[in-house]
Amino acid sequence: MEFWQKQSEKPLFEDLIWSKPENKKYAGKLLIIGGQSGEFAHVASAFEAADKAGAGHIRVLLPESLRKLAQIIPEVEFAPSNKSGSFARTALAEWFNGSEWAEHVLLAGDFGKNSETTTIIDGFLLRAVRPVTLNLEAILSVGINLEQLVKMPLTLVIDRALLQKIGIALGLSVPIKSTTPSARLAEIIHQISVGNKANLVIQDEGQIWVAVAGNVVSTRAKTIDNTKLSAASAVWLMQNSSKPLEALATACFEFSTSLP
Repeated sequence: MEFWQKQSEKPLFEDLIWSKPENKKYAGKLLIIGGQSGEFAHVASAFEAADKAGAGHIRVLLPESLRKLAQIIPEVEFAPSNKSGSFARTALAEWFNGSEWAEHVLLAGDFGKNSETTTIIDGFLLRAVRPVTLNLEAILSVGINLEQLVKMPLTLVIDRALLQKIGIALGLSVPIKSTTPSARLAEIIHQISVGNKANLVIQDEGQIWVAVAGNVVSTRAKTIDNTKLSAASAVWLMQNSSKPLEALATACFEFSTSLP
């Protein structure tokens, strides 16, 4: 299969590793958004992983309801929250203000599933001024249907279950089972990716898949934390925006080799 490449002991795109910025000034500005009342575990995890992956500057935007709990996170800012402790509709202006500063935005989850927050996320994605990566938790709070979501220029860090739902939304009749062979899964991922703008990073049993414009790369990996994987993906993509396949594949390789 010409569209499928594998990496295990060695990275496919080693030149990206050697050319990684050493000076924080040139390592990119990342905005991480997430959180709801009493919950910002995914945001904290994303911050830690993005810092480890080499982001130059990181800002975090949380709802006001978390102000007393979130002082442990550096460079944190707050936007209006609603009665349930999630982002209020008026917080959308702060999302756009933050993204004007950033070179890349990571939606890191813990948003909750109320209609007001969904409206904010959808409004932001439809008018985003910077590249956006979403982890699995954030995608679950999105109201935009999956068929439309994969047509948008986003990076979606998902799992096999959500991949199956995307396939169904796109009209693919082939089921994705735990017993589906890797070669068949590569074909399915290729079919889903071809003709769609979204970059896909898929955590799977024992490996991570990347798909960009129909091209697929698989990387062996152990137990995978979706939020940390999304943060690493966002950082590498931010630093290599003109090479999305190479950036995301290298992010997966570096992430997999850092696992305990």
